[in-house]
Formats: sequence, structure tokens, C-alpha cells
Amino acid sequence: MRAGGRSAAIALLTAASALLPCACGTPRLARQPEPAADLSGHWVLDPAASDDAAALIAAALPTKKPPSPVQAAPTPDPQQRSTRPPGGGQRGRGNNSTTSAAPRAPEPDPAWGRARPGDFVAAFALPPQRLDVVQEPSLVRLATGERVRAFEPGDDEPLSLTDRFGSRHVRAGWTHDELLIASNDGSRLSVVEHYRRRADDRLERRVEFSAQGVKSLKIKTSYRRATAAEIDATPSEGPPAPVR
Repeated sequence: MRAGGRSAAIALLTAASALLPCACGTPRLARQPEPAADLSGHWVLDPAASDDAAALIAAALPTKKPPSPVQAAPTPDPQQRSTRPPGGGQRGRGNNSTTSAAPRAPEPDPAWGRARPGDFVAAFALPPQRLDVVQEPSLVRLATGERVRAFEPGDDEPLSLTDRFGSRHVRAGWTHDELLIASNDGSRLSVVEHYRRRADDRLERRVEFSAQGVKSLKIKTSYRRATAAEIDATPSEGPPAPVR
């Protein structure tokens, strides 16, 4: 009876662990969408059906604190007589003592490093005007102008990336019929992109952005299929690429 109960408990724990998200906070990502979904196509941003990303990003940026005014020391009045007793006795010892302010602890470096905060946030959260998606059974490519990102959905080994915005791990895969791309750099940066094809043949993109020193962001954008003329036109570069 004890052996049987132990085996049943292990089986239940194993089944439950398969449903739990991974330790990094990103749910388990599948290699194939279920139900079947195809994000392939040339897509153009529809501003009227999308959030105002520029305004949301501007509101999330840190505000510069005005420098505290320096109070000038009062000029002593030469006609005012000092009440300090002559000879520098014990009564005047308190006036000669000086107190120095405790040293401030150094502030942590901002998540954007040497880049400007606006460029840092826009590189991850600003939606591109044009998005070209090629979906294959084991590979998904997203292109915006000259910037091309290719992912193997459901790969257990995250992609390690280092650029001027720091080092982070990138994972991609499917949650049901939605493609999810997660970028994580410890406590400094977390970006989760969601791509889903809607029933009205629109491509929906949602971005959840959080970074040290910046207010958290959620931006939802809608893309329509590009016309023949728009496909032939040169696509815009989109937001500044993290790697150049």
C-alpha cells in the first residue's frame, strides 16, 4: 500500500509539473500551434485600431528631477558681537564642532546604460510600420526592413544575446495559436511579445515591457494585410534595432 501510494503521488506531481510555467516566469512554449495557425504574410500597421505607442512610451519614461537649490551660507554681520566667551572655553566647544553628511550609496545603473531612455524603450516596445512574417514548420522569421529575426519555436535552449543594451536570454514558441517571444535580462529587462492571427484576418501584436527605471508598458497593435502596391514598396526600417 505504501509503495502504491508513493507511485501514485509521483505520477500526480509529474503531471502537474508539466502544466506549470518555467521558473523564469514564461509559460512552457510548444513547437507547433494548437489549433493550427499561420501568421505568414506582409502586414501593415493600422494606427486607427492600435494603441498610441509613442504616447504610452513617452509617459513611461523617467522624468528628470530638478536639481535641489543650493542654499548660500548667511553672510556674517561684522557689527554683530560674538557671544562666544574669550579663551575658547568649554562653552564654545560646541560651536567649533562640524558634522559631515553621511556618504550616499551609489545609485544603480539604469537599464538603458549609455543609450537614451527613449531609444532604449522604443527598440523593444515601438511597433514597426511594416512586418513581414514567414512561418515554416520549424522556423519563424519576422522581418522589418533590414532587421530579420529568426526563431525555432519551442527550443529548450534559450538564445543568448549581448548588444549595447546588455545581455539577455530570448525564447520563442507557441502557446495555443499564439506565438510568444520572451526576452529577459534578470531584473533589468523583461519583454514579452505576443503574435496572433485573428478571425478577421488581422495580425494582432501585444507587447508587455518592463525595465529598471521605466514604468511598465502594455501596447496592443493591429496589422492588416498589405496591398500589392505596399508589398512592392520598400518597407520602412521600423524602430531602431538593438543590434546594428
